Amino acid sequence: MLTYEPELTDARDDGALTPATAARLIAMQRREVFSLFAEVRTLAWIGAMLVAAGVGVLISNHIKEIGPLTIAIVLAAAAAGCYAWAWMRRERASLVDDSILLLGAMLVSADAGWIESQWHIAGTNSLIILAIIHAGGAYRYKSRALLSLAIGALAGWLGIDRRIDIVFSRDADLAFRAFICAAILLLWREADRRTRAKSEFTPVFDHAAVTLAFIGALILTANSETRTFGLLVTLVLACASAYYAFRSNVEEFLLYAILYATLAVDSAVWGLDDVVKSLICFLTAIVAVAGLMIAHRRFRRPTS
Repeated sequence: MLTYEPELTDARDDGALTPATAARLIAMQRREVFSLFAEVRTLAWIGAMLVAAGVGVLISNHIKEIGPLTIAIVLAAAAAGCYAWAWMRRERASLVDDSILLLGAMLVSADAGWIESQWHIAGTNSLIILAIIHAGGAYRYKSRALLSLAIGALAGWLGIDRRIDIVFSRDADLAFRAFICAAILLLWREADRRTRAKSEFTPVFDHAAVTLAFIGALILTANSETRTFGLLVTLVLACASAYYAFRSNVEEFLLYAILYATLAVDSAVWGLDDVVKSLICFLTAIVAVAGLMIAHRRFRRPTS
């Protein structure tokens, strides 16, 4: 097993590291101490999801006994309680506190959806109102999770839902709405970058904008009237995403380039003869797997 314990020991003996720092790093190399950050974050997120789902089940089972107005008030009160907790803990927030904040935001979304379904106050504009509320909360609490909810609400307002089969839609208008949403996010990202010296939201904007742009390109590729144009746009986006991956040293963007380009090629040849289609899909799968393996090895190597 690869270990840097000898180097750390030499650095300690030479005085480059303090004994306390060296002991901590050596313990990490020996696996005597390890981080549970990812596990705790996952469990906290699952807990927030389960509570939100439980609220939905409770409402659906007791809607007649509780009444629509009472449900709206209770949801608002519960969301306010979550936000109040997050506010009180803002100076020493933990993963659990972040999940409580996320739960509060989801309760706000649920309450807005419930009010709209019962009284039809704002129509589809309720989504842009939610986007503004969640964006404000994201900046106030510096929460990427709330920013993701804001982006989701913005996409929903533009008519882009979260169905898994959306990339196989043939609605060209939906594709252009995806491009518009991606452009808005890029402008938002630039404004955020210019107004704040160091923004923790840049990766969220990058991933969301790239995903939406690729979705729009794949929708065009699935449409027989815009197939060639959609394939060209997808390949251009794939090249741009790969370039950004190497420039920023972020592997995920190279994965986007490989996977979405493969999907676009397979979608473009789907109407051909079965033998030709199967051969092309087989070849693209081999190229994609090879590309993923090479990319993973490339990004695992430390860069100087």
